[in-house]
Amino acid sequence: MKKQTKDKIERPAEARIPQMAVSELPEELRALASIGASNVLLTLAHRQELMSAWLEFGMHLISGGQVSTRTRELLILRVGLRTSCAYEWGNHVPGALSSGVTAGEIAALADGTGSWSAAEAAVLDLVDDLCTDNCASEETWKALTAAYTEGEIIELVMLIGFYRMNAGFLNSLGVQAEPGRPGLGQGMTCEDSATPVRTAGSSVAEAQTEATADGAWQLKFYHPAATQELRLEVVSEEGVLSGSISNEVAGITVPVSEGAVRRNRVTFTTVMTKPFPATIEWDGTIDGDFVLGTVNIKGVGSFPFDGTREVTSQ
Repeated sequence: MKKQTKDKIERPAEARIPQMAVSELPEELRALASIGASNVLLTLAHRQELMSAWLEFGMHLISGGQVSTRTRELLILRVGLRTSCAYEWGNHVPGALSSGVTAGEIAALADGTGSWSAAEAAVLDLVDDLCTDNCASEETWKALTAAYTEGEIIELVMLIGFYRMNAGFLNSLGVQAEPGRPGLGQGMTCEDSATPVRTAGSSVAEAQTEATADGAWQLKFYHPAATQELRLEVVSEEGVLSGSISNEVAGITVPVSEGAVRRNRVTFTTVMTKPFPATIEWDGTIDGDFVLGTVNIKGVGSFPFDGTREVTSQ
């Protein structure tokens, strides 16, 4: 495959659509603007009813899709390259890394090198075909039908169309990438972003010792694009955990469900309905007043988290 990166499209600052202030947004949209991709949301906020429809469709493609997260993120990166959309590329490199795409594969995608499975090569060729001729070639169609179901092929075409549309308004409106995002065609590693660091003692491992999860915890959930600071308040009774978790900046609090404590392992689920639907599974190991584990967001990927228990004065 040939290298597909074009020159980055830059619109002068004076020609860009200005962003709205977060304070000008309705409460439900303020929460959304605090969780990544804030620049595009603050631009689209000039047409809030249109933004709501756009968000609903986009979230359905992300959380309700049949194709794998890895395939979806590779597709989006390819669209970003073919449309010279720096914002789209920069915001989806972290998502690709979290879905199992390696830094080497991202570099290969940008350079037009590398070796892909037949199924992934068919998807990348589909992006190229649609971005060039608005129709899949016969060769690409054969490869797609050999690897994907009819429903998956429809979804792939819709995904490409959605992100091509996004590239058009992002480039035309001059939406700038948030700080820390890689430039068009550039990569990053998970080490480029914050990762949990144990500040005292040895590494945490599941053991046969009993631990208590009760109390309030200050947690950090590490996504390559942004770190979220959260507050967890829980109590346990006979191994069953209940409570809530809050993102105070976004003004979001959701209950803990399916919570359990076994020895020093704690697991629970949180289900968000705003600013977008998401089912999040937490799996951590407690060592005294420290917890370390993994967050799995359905349809998005897995990420590390850690935290410390708040110490209350007696």
